[in-house]
Amino acid sequence: MREKKKWMMAAAAAVGAVTGRICYECRHFTTEYYDVTSDKIPEAFEGFRFVVMTDLHNYDFDHGNRKLLAQIEHLKPDAVMIAGDMIDAHPGADMSVAIRMMRMLCDRWPVYFGNGNHEQRIELYPETYGDMNERWCKAIRHPNLHLLRNQHLNICKDGEEICVYGLELNRKYYKRFRKVPMTRHYMTEKLGICDRNRFNLLLAHNPFYFDEYAKWGADLVLSGHVHGGVVILPFLGGVLSPQVRLFPKYYAGEYFRDSSEMILSRGLHMHSFRIRLLNMPELSCVTLRRS
Repeated sequence: MREKKKWMMAAAAAVGAVTGRICYECRHFTTEYYDVTSDKIPEAFEGFRFVVMTDLHNYDFDHGNRKLLAQIEHLKPDAVMIAGDMIDAHPGADMSVAIRMMRMLCDRWPVYFGNGNHEQRIELYPETYGDMNERWCKAIRHPNLHLLRNQHLNICKDGEEICVYGLELNRKYYKRFRKVPMTRHYMTEKLGICDRNRFNLLLAHNPFYFDEYAKWGADLVLSGHVHGGVVILPFLGGVLSPQVRLFPKYYAGEYFRDSSEMILSRGLHMHSFRIRLLNMPELSCVTLRRS
Protein backbone atom coordinates (compact mmCIF):
# COMPACT_ATOMS: atom_id res chain seq x y z
CA MET A 1 0.00 0.00 0.00
CA ARG A 2 2.84 2.34 0.88
CA GLU A 3 4.59 1.58 -2.40
CA LYS A 4 1.40 2.35 -4.33
CA LYS A 5 1.05 5.65 -2.48
CA LYS A 6 4.65 6.57 -3.31
CA TRP A 7 4.07 5.86 -6.99
CA MET A 8 0.90 7.93 -6.98
CA MET A 9 2.67 10.83 -5.31
CA ALA A 10 5.56 10.60 -7.79
CA ALA A 11 3.14 10.52 -10.72
CA ALA A 12 1.25 13.53 -9.35
CA ALA A 13 4.52 15.42 -8.89
CA ALA A 14 5.56 14.60 -12.48
CA VAL A 15 2.20 15.73 -13.87
CA GLY A 16 2.45 18.91 -11.83
CA ALA A 17 5.96 19.61 -13.08
CA VAL A 18 5.00 19.05 -16.71
CA THR A 19 1.88 21.20 -16.34
CA GLY A 20 3.91 23.97 -14.74
CA ARG A 21 6.47 23.83 -17.53
CA ILE A 22 3.74 23.99 -20.19
CA CYS A 23 2.21 27.04 -18.51
CA TYR A 24 5.62 28.73 -18.30
CA GLU A 25 6.49 28.11 -21.94
CA CYS A 26 3.14 29.45 -23.13
CA ARG A 27 3.71 32.73 -21.28
CA HIS A 28 7.34 33.48 -22.08
CA PHE A 29 9.48 33.75 -25.20
CA THR A 30 13.15 33.51 -26.10
CA THR A 31 15.22 35.23 -28.79
CA GLU A 32 17.14 33.08 -31.26
CA TYR A 33 20.01 34.60 -33.26
CA TYR A 34 20.98 33.61 -36.81
CA ASP A 35 23.76 34.79 -39.11
CA VAL A 36 23.01 34.27 -42.80
CA THR A 37 26.06 34.26 -45.05
CA SER A 38 26.08 34.60 -48.84
CA ASP A 39 28.35 36.12 -51.46
CA LYS A 40 25.16 37.47 -53.08
CA ILE A 41 24.53 39.83 -50.19
CA PRO A 42 25.59 43.33 -51.34
CA GLU A 43 28.26 45.19 -49.39
CA ALA A 44 25.72 47.80 -48.29
CA PHE A 45 23.75 45.02 -46.53
CA GLU A 46 26.67 43.69 -44.49
CA GLY A 47 25.28 43.58 -40.95
CA PHE A 48 21.70 44.30 -42.04
CA ARG A 49 19.52 43.01 -39.22
CA PHE A 50 15.86 42.14 -39.04
CA VAL A 51 13.59 40.37 -36.61
CA VAL A 52 11.27 37.59 -37.75
CA MET A 53 7.84 37.19 -36.22
CA THR A 54 5.41 34.40 -36.97
CA ASP A 55 2.39 32.70 -35.39
CA LEU A 56 1.52 35.29 -32.76
CA HIS A 57 -2.11 34.16 -33.07
CA ASN A 58 -3.35 37.30 -31.33
CA TYR A 59 -1.58 36.37 -28.08
CA ASP A 60 -0.61 38.96 -25.48
CA PHE A 61 2.41 37.97 -23.37
CA ASP A 62 1.71 40.82 -20.95
CA HIS A 63 -0.33 44.00 -21.02
CA GLY A 64 0.05 45.10 -24.64
CA ASN A 65 3.02 42.82 -25.44
CA ARG A 66 5.31 45.40 -23.89
CA LYS A 67 8.16 42.96 -23.25
CA LEU A 68 8.01 41.66 -26.79
CA LEU A 69 8.15 45.16 -28.25
CA ALA A 70 10.91 46.16 -25.82
CA GLN A 71 13.01 43.18 -26.93
CA ILE A 72 12.56 44.11 -30.58
CA GLU A 73 13.65 47.67 -29.81
CA HIS A 74 16.66 46.32 -27.93
CA LEU A 75 17.74 44.36 -31.03
CA LYS A 76 17.73 47.57 -33.11
CA PRO A 77 16.54 45.93 -36.36
CA ASP A 78 16.63 47.59 -39.74
CA ALA A 79 13.31 45.93 -40.60
CA VAL A 80 10.68 43.49 -39.36
CA MET A 81 9.77 40.38 -41.37
CA ILE A 82 6.47 38.66 -40.61
CA ALA A 83 5.90 35.14 -41.92
CA GLY A 84 2.19 34.95 -41.23
CA ASP A 85 -0.50 34.01 -38.71
CA MET A 86 -0.55 37.11 -36.57
CA ILE A 87 -4.27 36.42 -36.02
CA ASP A 88 -6.49 33.49 -35.12
CA ALA A 89 -9.01 32.60 -37.82
CA HIS A 90 -12.11 31.74 -35.84
CA PRO A 91 -15.51 33.25 -36.66
CA GLY A 92 -15.88 36.45 -34.65
CA ALA A 93 -12.38 36.09 -33.14
CA ASP A 94 -10.74 39.04 -31.42
CA MET A 95 -7.93 40.58 -33.49
CA SER A 96 -7.16 43.57 -31.27
CA VAL A 97 -3.85 42.30 -29.91
CA ALA A 98 -2.47 41.58 -33.39
CA ILE A 99 -3.75 44.91 -34.72
CA ARG A 100 -2.15 46.84 -31.89
CA MET A 101 1.13 44.98 -32.38
CA MET A 102 1.12 45.66 -36.11
CA ARG A 103 0.56 49.37 -35.57
CA MET A 104 3.36 49.61 -33.01
CA LEU A 105 5.76 47.79 -35.31
CA CYS A 106 4.87 49.92 -38.33
CA ASP A 107 5.28 53.12 -36.32
CA ARG A 108 8.92 52.18 -35.72
CA TRP A 109 10.21 50.07 -38.62
CA PRO A 110 9.48 49.04 -42.19
CA VAL A 111 7.44 45.83 -41.96
CA TYR A 112 7.35 43.14 -44.67
CA PHE A 113 4.40 40.79 -44.27
CA GLY A 114 3.72 37.46 -45.97
CA ASN A 115 0.28 36.03 -45.16
CA GLY A 116 -0.15 32.81 -43.26
CA ASN A 117 -3.01 30.37 -43.67
CA HIS A 118 -5.05 32.18 -41.00
CA GLU A 119 -4.92 35.55 -42.77
CA GLN A 120 -5.63 33.79 -46.03
CA ARG A 121 -8.61 31.90 -44.62
CA ILE A 122 -10.55 34.97 -43.46
CA GLU A 123 -10.41 36.36 -47.00
CA LEU A 124 -11.30 33.15 -48.82
CA TYR A 125 -14.37 32.30 -46.75
CA PRO A 126 -16.41 35.45 -45.99
CA GLU A 127 -19.49 33.29 -45.53
CA THR A 128 -17.77 31.88 -42.43
CA TYR A 129 -15.71 34.84 -41.19
CA GLY A 130 -17.92 37.74 -42.21
CA ASP A 131 -16.07 41.04 -42.50
CA MET A 132 -12.98 39.96 -40.53
CA ASN A 133 -10.68 40.32 -43.55
CA GLU A 134 -12.01 43.78 -44.39
CA ARG A 135 -11.58 44.94 -40.79
CA TRP A 136 -8.09 43.40 -40.53
CA CYS A 137 -6.79 44.95 -43.75
CA LYS A 138 -8.24 48.34 -42.90
CA ALA A 139 -6.86 48.31 -39.35
CA ILE A 140 -3.27 47.44 -40.30
CA ARG A 141 -2.98 49.80 -43.28
CA HIS A 142 0.16 51.89 -42.79
CA PRO A 143 2.81 53.59 -44.97
CA ASN A 144 5.49 51.34 -43.46
CA LEU A 145 3.60 48.09 -44.09
CA HIS A 146 4.48 46.10 -47.21
CA LEU A 147 1.93 43.30 -47.58
CA LEU A 148 3.37 40.85 -50.11
CA ARG A 149 0.76 38.49 -51.52
CA ASN A 150 2.57 36.65 -54.29
CA GLN A 151 4.44 39.89 -54.87
CA HIS A 152 7.94 41.21 -54.36
CA LEU A 153 9.78 44.45 -53.80
CA ASN A 154 13.35 45.59 -53.38
CA ILE A 155 14.92 46.88 -50.20
CA CYS A 156 17.40 49.54 -51.29
CA LYS A 157 20.41 50.76 -49.35
CA ASP A 158 23.27 52.94 -50.60
CA GLY A 159 22.44 52.16 -54.22
CA GLU A 160 22.32 48.38 -53.70
CA GLU A 161 19.34 46.11 -53.10
CA ILE A 162 18.00 42.76 -52.01
CA CYS A 163 14.66 41.34 -53.12
CA VAL A 164 11.86 40.28 -50.72
CA TYR A 165 9.07 37.99 -51.92
CA GLY A 166 5.87 37.03 -50.13
CA LEU A 167 4.32 33.68 -51.09
CA GLU A 168 0.66 32.85 -50.47
CA LEU A 169 0.15 29.16 -51.16
CA ASN A 170 -3.05 27.65 -52.48
CA ARG A 171 -5.09 26.19 -49.63
CA LYS A 172 -4.63 22.66 -50.99
CA TYR A 173 -1.00 22.82 -49.85
CA TYR A 174 -2.19 22.98 -46.24
CA LYS A 175 -4.15 19.71 -46.39
CA ARG A 176 -3.95 17.49 -43.35
CA PHE A 177 -2.30 14.09 -43.06
CA ARG A 178 -0.23 14.35 -46.25
CA LYS A 179 1.95 16.64 -48.32
CA VAL A 180 0.29 17.49 -51.62
CA PRO A 181 2.92 17.45 -54.41
CA MET A 182 3.58 20.91 -55.79
CA THR A 183 3.11 21.24 -59.53
CA ARG A 184 6.31 21.80 -61.50
CA HIS A 185 5.87 25.45 -62.47
CA TYR A 186 3.77 26.55 -59.50
CA MET A 187 6.41 28.82 -57.94
CA THR A 188 7.12 30.60 -61.22
CA GLU A 189 3.41 31.01 -61.91
CA LYS A 190 2.94 32.60 -58.50
CA LEU A 191 6.08 34.71 -58.17
CA GLY A 192 7.61 34.94 -61.63
CA ILE A 193 11.09 33.93 -62.72
CA CYS A 194 13.66 34.37 -59.97
CA ASP A 195 16.71 36.53 -60.74
CA ARG A 196 19.44 34.33 -59.33
CA ASN A 197 22.04 37.08 -59.59
CA ARG A 198 20.41 38.88 -56.68
CA PHE A 199 19.89 37.89 -53.06
CA ASN A 200 16.29 36.71 -52.79
CA LEU A 201 14.48 36.47 -49.47
CA LEU A 202 11.21 34.55 -49.43
CA LEU A 203 8.49 34.89 -46.79
CA ALA A 204 6.76 31.51 -47.00
CA HIS A 205 4.58 30.53 -44.06
CA ASN A 206 4.53 26.81 -44.86
CA PRO A 207 8.03 25.27 -44.55
CA PHE A 208 7.20 21.85 -45.97
CA TYR A 209 7.94 22.99 -49.53
CA PHE A 210 11.47 24.17 -48.80
CA ASP A 211 12.88 21.97 -51.57
CA GLU A 212 10.57 23.64 -54.09
CA TYR A 213 11.45 27.11 -52.77
CA ALA A 214 15.15 26.33 -53.13
CA LYS A 215 14.75 25.00 -56.68
CA TRP A 216 12.90 28.18 -57.63
CA GLY A 217 15.84 30.26 -56.42
CA ALA A 218 15.20 31.51 -52.89
CA ASP A 219 18.47 32.21 -51.06
CA LEU A 220 16.80 32.63 -47.68
CA VAL A 221 13.36 31.34 -46.68
CA LEU A 222 11.61 32.56 -43.53
CA SER A 223 8.85 30.24 -42.31
CA GLY A 224 6.66 29.34 -39.34
CA HIS A 225 3.39 27.38 -39.19
CA VAL A 226 4.70 24.27 -37.39
CA HIS A 227 4.91 25.82 -33.89
CA GLY A 228 8.05 23.81 -33.22
CA GLY A 229 6.10 20.56 -33.46
CA VAL A 230 4.20 21.31 -30.18
CA VAL A 231 6.53 19.10 -28.12
CA ILE A 232 10.24 18.76 -28.92
CA LEU A 233 11.77 15.48 -27.82
CA PRO A 234 15.55 15.05 -27.45
CA PHE A 235 17.06 13.29 -30.50
CA LEU A 236 13.61 12.97 -32.12
CA GLY A 237 12.63 16.61 -32.68
CA GLY A 238 9.16 18.10 -33.03
CA VAL A 239 6.32 15.65 -32.50
CA LEU A 240 3.32 16.98 -34.44
CA SER A 241 2.69 19.35 -37.34
CA PRO A 242 -0.51 21.34 -37.99
CA GLN A 243 -1.15 18.93 -40.87
CA VAL A 244 -1.38 16.21 -38.20
CA ARG A 245 1.80 14.46 -39.28
CA LEU A 246 4.07 12.89 -36.68
CA PHE A 247 7.72 13.97 -36.44
CA PRO A 248 7.71 16.43 -39.36
CA LYS A 249 10.90 16.77 -41.38
CA TYR A 250 10.99 20.51 -40.70
CA TYR A 251 9.98 21.74 -37.25
CA ALA A 252 12.42 24.45 -36.03
CA GLY A 253 15.84 26.00 -36.63
CA GLU A 254 18.05 26.22 -39.71
CA TYR A 255 17.87 23.98 -42.77
CA PHE A 256 20.01 23.96 -45.90
CA ARG A 257 19.59 22.75 -49.46
CA ASP A 258 22.34 23.50 -51.97
CA SER A 259 22.88 27.28 -51.70
CA SER A 260 19.53 27.94 -50.02
CA GLU A 261 18.82 28.32 -46.31
CA MET A 262 15.56 28.20 -44.37
CA ILE A 263 15.05 29.67 -40.92
CA LEU A 264 12.00 28.05 -39.39
CA SER A 265 10.75 29.84 -36.30
CA ARG A 266 9.04 27.95 -33.50
CA GLY A 267 6.52 30.79 -33.56
CA LEU A 268 5.33 33.05 -30.80
CA HIS A 269 2.24 31.14 -29.78
CA MET A 270 -0.31 28.50 -30.76
CA HIS A 271 -3.94 28.25 -31.82
CA SER A 272 -6.66 25.83 -30.76
CA PHE A 273 -4.65 23.64 -28.35
CA ARG A 274 -2.23 26.01 -26.59
CA ILE A 275 0.33 23.49 -25.40
CA ARG A 276 4.12 23.63 -25.65
CA LEU A 277 6.77 21.49 -24.02
CA LEU A 278 10.55 21.87 -24.41
CA ASN A 279 9.54 24.28 -27.15
CA MET A 280 9.80 27.92 -26.10
CA PRO A 281 8.06 30.57 -28.23
CA GLU A 282 10.60 32.26 -30.48
CA LEU A 283 11.43 35.75 -31.63
CA SER A 284 14.10 35.40 -34.34
CA CYS A 285 16.88 37.89 -35.01
CA VAL A 286 18.68 37.51 -38.37
CA THR A 287 21.84 39.30 -39.47
CA LEU A 288 23.05 39.23 -43.07
CA ARG A 289 26.77 38.67 -43.68
CA ARG A 290 28.82 38.66 -46.84
CA SER A 291 30.83 35.45 -47.24
